[in-house]
Amino acid sequence: MVSQSILPPELCDATIDYLWDDVDSLRACSLVCQSWLPCSRFHLFRNVRLRHADDMLRFRALLASSPSIAYCVRKLSLSADYAGATPEGAAQEDDAWVNGVATLLPLLHHVTTLGLARVRWHALSAETRAAFAGVCKRVQQLFLFEVSFEASRDVVSFLSSFPALEELYFQAVSWKHDSPSPFEEPNSPEALADTGKMHLSYLFLDPKSSPTLVTEWLLKHPEEQHLRTIQLCWRELENTQAVGDLLQASGSSLESLQVEFPVGLTEDAVLQNHLSLAHNTGLRTLQFGGLDVRASHDFLSRRLFPWVTAMLSQVRSRHLQEVSFALEIASPADLHALDWACIDADLSRAEFHGLHVMFYVSCERAGMAKEIRAEISSRLNGFQQRGTLCISCI
Repeated sequence: MVSQSILPPELCDATIDYLWDDVDSLRACSLVCQSWLPCSRFHLFRNVRLRHADDMLRFRALLASSPSIAYCVRKLSLSADYAGATPEGAAQEDDAWVNGVATLLPLLHHVTTLGLARVRWHALSAETRAAFAGVCKRVQQLFLFEVSFEASRDVVSFLSSFPALEELYFQAVSWKHDSPSPFEEPNSPEALADTGKMHLSYLFLDPKSSPTLVTEWLLKHPEEQHLRTIQLCWRELENTQAVGDLLQASGSSLESLQVEFPVGLTEDAVLQNHLSLAHNTGLRTLQFGGLDVRASHDFLSRRLFPWVTAMLSQVRSRHLQEVSFALEIASPADLHALDWACIDADLSRAEFHGLHVMFYVSCERAGMAKEIRAEISSRLNGFQQRGTLCISCI
């Protein structure tokens, strides 16, 4: 008599979990036996992306035939495409089909990540926007890409409908016209909104949106600020104080900061110390992006990027592990304009012993890698006695 060994179901599930991103293998596993179906189906439908009306109709039919699939969905992405252009030459979104999702949203009780791309929020029906309200209450991750609104006030109202939000990716979001801030009206729904369990830990802001609007929304609830990671690209030179307010509100919770100012900063922003890191005592990673020597503006001194040295000099964190610089230059000679003495002195501080520093340098002239590495290395002699320097030439 031959004995038959049976694998424990926990081991089978662990094996299927390992295949979480291999669609073909997951489909095969779902056909092996009934006990393998739940775990396989969970990974197959954990992330659902609808791109057009056909996708929406197929998914609706699938839920009608197998309602239990709705319980597998954790991430829902609605990514409309463009369908030609308007008479004015602007891109025309093909997003009318999103209204068809309204009947599906009440079925998706476990969605914690929501992505919207190329959707005109103001063009959706009132029924569709109401259906989204139920999902929004549970969403922890929100991705917005090229989403448009009627007015700036509508953006604030939309963001305020996510009480459990932890991560916000805000990219190329737009609105037709500015409207008075709802926070200036004490009895407005936005001012009275209950943020509930919102403990935002990750914030991504790109330059195609208005970061000031999002920052204002966040700063209205300072007691909810637990930002651990901030990535921002800031173009609004007239309001850099908002960046400083956000950094101060984040306090010791902030662990990773990536900043980029494509058009530089005003002299007043540096003199008024708008970008102080003194309050961010838990900072571990600091990244300076988009340091384009060719597009920079000189002021205060002949040295470039005085805001970089100003921020470095005010780092008070004893947990700092990595600092990186992304430089764009025309030739190695452009590097002479940086304030290397201050940079070396700040990076060489005793509390930064063991610090890892990265330079990512993009140079217009080819074949300059050796000269670039030699120039930067010679300027940071003090730091190299205490930390690790890495230079990557692109």
